[in-house]
Amino acid sequence: MSGQNHTFSRTLPLVITVFLGMSACKEEAKMVSAPPPEVVVQTVAARTTPLTVDLVAEIKAYREVDLYPRVSGQVIKQNFKPGQKVKEGELLFSIDPRAYDEAIIDAQAKLAEAEAVLARTRQDVERYKPLLPDNAIPRQTYDQAVASERQNGAVVQARRAGLEKVRLDRSYADVRSPIAGQIGLQKIEVGALATAGQTVLATVSTLDPVVAYFSIPEIDYLNFARRFQATKREDKAPIELILADGSTYAQSGQLDFADRALNPATGTLTLRAVFPNASGLLRPGLNARVRIVHEVAQNALLIPQKAVTELLGKQFASVVAAGDKIEQRPIRTGARIGELWLVEDGLKAGERIVVDGLQKARPGTVVKPVAVAQP
Repeated sequence: MSGQNHTFSRTLPLVITVFLGMSACKEEAKMVSAPPPEVVVQTVAARTTPLTVDLVAEIKAYREVDLYPRVSGQVIKQNFKPGQKVKEGELLFSIDPRAYDEAIIDAQAKLAEAEAVLARTRQDVERYKPLLPDNAIPRQTYDQAVASERQNGAVVQARRAGLEKVRLDRSYADVRSPIAGQIGLQKIEVGALATAGQTVLATVSTLDPVVAYFSIPEIDYLNFARRFQATKREDKAPIELILADGSTYAQSGQLDFADRALNPATGTLTLRAVFPNASGLLRPGLNARVRIVHEVAQNALLIPQKAVTELLGKQFASVVAAGDKIEQRPIRTGARIGELWLVEDGLKAGERIVVDGLQKARPGTVVKPVAVAQP
C-alpha cells in the first residue's frame, strides 16, 4: 500500500501540469478566435467651410419713441387700445383744451384791437401826406404819424405771432403718434394731470424691421477689419439670428451700424444688424445670438466633437491606421462649427478616425471599422 501511495504522489504533479497546460491552450485558442471589436469610423475629408462666430445680442425696436405732452393739462381721453398698431399722426391722447381755446379767443381779440389802431394811424398818414407840400401841417406832425404807424404795425405782428403760438399750443393738446408702429400700455390714466415735457404717456415702437445690438472684442475687430481690407470685401454677408430656444430665425439680417469708438470700459465695439420682422415674432428685449460668417476656409478638415478626447489639457483623436490598428494621435483644433471641430493640425484628408466606440479603441488594438457617411 505504501508503494502505491508513493507512485500516486509522484504522478499527481504531472497530471496537474498537463491539466493546466490544456486549460492555457484552451484560453489561448479562445483569445485567438475572438473577433476584433467593432467601431464606427469616418474618413476625414477636406471641404470648403464657412467659419462662424456666435455673439450674444439683444433685440430692440428699430425706432422707439416715448410720448411726452408738449403742453400741461388734464388727460381727458385715450384714443387707443394698448398693444394695437398705430399710424403716423394718429390721435392717441386728448388733453383738456378749454384753457387753450380761451387763450385763442383772447389772442384774436388783442390782434383785432391792434389792427384797428394800425388802420387809424395809416389813415392819419394818408391824410397828412398831401398837406406837406403846402406846409398846411407841421413836418413834425407828419413824422409822428408815420412813426406811430410803424409802431402799431409791429404790435400787429406781435399779436399775430401770439395768436399762432396759442393755436399751436391748442394743437398740442391732441397728442398724436410721431411714427407708425405698435403702442404699448398707457403710463397715465384718463383724469390724471400731465406735465409738459416730463410725463411719459406711452411708448410707440416700430417692429418691422427690428435690430440686434451686439459687441465684439477688440482683438476680433482688428482681425475682421484686416481681413476685410485684405479681401476688399464689403460687409454685406448675411447674419443669422439664433433664438433662445436654439432655433434659427427664418430670415437673415444685415450689418448696418458700427459704433465710432470702442467702449473703453469693456474693450469692445458695438455693432447692429437689421432683421425683417413681418411676422411679428421678434420683440424688443429678446435675448438671442447672432452668427457671423467671418471667413470661408478652403480645404478645411472637420471632425465630430465626440471623436475628440482630452487628456491633461491636450486633444487626441483615435486614428485607424494600417492593418486596422488604432493609433492615438495628438491634434490641434480651431473653431467650433455646430457639432464639429475644425482641425488645424494632426490629421490629413483620407485618414479614418473613430467616431463611435472609443472605449473599445485602445491604442494598438486591431478593430473592425464600420464606415459612416460624412455629416
